[in-house]
Amino acid sequence: MEITPQAELQGESPLGSDSCYASLPLDSILHGDCLQIMRGMPDGCIDAVITDPPYCSGSVGEAQRTAAKGQGLRTETVRKFGWFVGDNMGTAGLVWLIREMAVESMRLLKGEGSLLIFCDWRMIPNLIPAVESTGFRYQNLIVWDKGNMGLGNGFRARHELVMHMTAGSPKYHNKGTANVLRCNRVRANDKEHQTQKPVDLIAQLCRVVCPPGGTILDPFAGSGTLAEAARMTGRHFVCIERDADHCETARSRVQTVQRDLLAERSS
Repeated sequence: MEITPQAELQGESPLGSDSCYASLPLDSILHGDCLQIMRGMPDGCIDAVITDPPYCSGSVGEAQRTAAKGQGLRTETVRKFGWFVGDNMGTAGLVWLIREMAVESMRLLKGEGSLLIFCDWRMIPNLIPAVESTGFRYQNLIVWDKGNMGLGNGFRARHELVMHMTAGSPKYHNKGTANVLRCNRVRANDKEHQTQKPVDLIAQLCRVVCPPGGTILDPFAGSGTLAEAARMTGRHFVCIERDADHCETARSRVQTVQRDLLAERSS
C-alpha cells in the first residue's frame, strides 16, 4: 500500500484534533487493494462513500462475460486504454466484492451516511440484496442521463444507474437535486480512464450526501474524478485504486485542480 498525502497541497491542517482523523489519510490517493486498506481505517470517520466499481455485465452469459475483452466500451476506448483488471469477473465475484466493500463502508460511515454505487441495470437484482444484507437501506435509484444514446440496437441505452444505500436515516446537504441527473459523458479524447465519469456529475452527488468540509471515500477511484470533484466542492477525500498508473493520473489531476483553485482565490 502506498500513501501519498495531498493535504500539503491545500495549505490546510487536518480536521481538528480528533484521534479519528489523526489516523485517516485525508486528501490522499492510496495505491492498493480497497478491502485491505479500508480494514485499516478507523470507525465512523467517513461522511459518504461514492464509487464506480467494475460493472461486469457487458455480455449475456457468465462464460461470455469472463472471456470478454472490452465489453460495453467503444472500440476507440479499448484501443486507447486496453481493458482493465476486474471487469471480467462473473456475477458471483462481483457480488462478493461489493458486499465486502459495503461491510467496511457500514463501519466507516457516520450514522447518517450514504453509499452511492454506480452500476449496470443488469446487476441491480444481484447487488441491492447483497448490500442490504450488510445493514444498508435501499433508499433510491439515481439515473444519470448522458444526453446521447450509446451503442446497440432497439432501445439504445443513454443512461447509467447509481444505487443509493443509507446507513440509517440519511442526512441531505442539498435538497434541490433530482434523482435524474443530466450530464454529458466525457468525450473520448478527454478520457484518462476506460469508464471515466464527468466531474460535474460526481460533484452533484458530493453536494447532496456530504457536508462542506466533510470526507468522501472512493474505494474504486480510477483516474481520480471523485478526488477532483471533492476538491472543487470543498470536501475532503480518501481515494483507493489498485492500478499504479491510474493512481499517478489521479494525483496529477488533484495537483492541477488545486493549483487552479489557489489561482482563483489569489486573483
